[in-house]
Amino acid sequence: MSRNFDQIETLKPMACGMITDASLRMIYEAIRGALEADDECEASGKDPKYRVRSTTEWKRHAGDLEAEMLKRGLAFDAIDWTNGQSERRGIQ
Repeated sequence: MSRNFDQIETLKPMACGMITDASLRMIYEAIRGALEADDECEASGKDPKYRVRSTTEWKRHAGDLEAEMLKRGLAFDAIDWTNGQSERRGIQ
């Protein structure tokens, strides 16, 4: 049975410490891609498929990934949840 994030009461946090640097970035970019897809749907008058911007668990998951990337000293472009410009974070 498939469920949306907003249908699940609690999600266990991902154990980011065991994930490779490349995998952290890939998962984070997947969240960005889902957010962009939602924005494109809304811009064309359709309901967003993933509802990333309106679902707290998406933001929490992205925040956990950001925290782990910062802890590792990885540079990344932070997701802008306000639909503006991204911000570069981490060690250059």
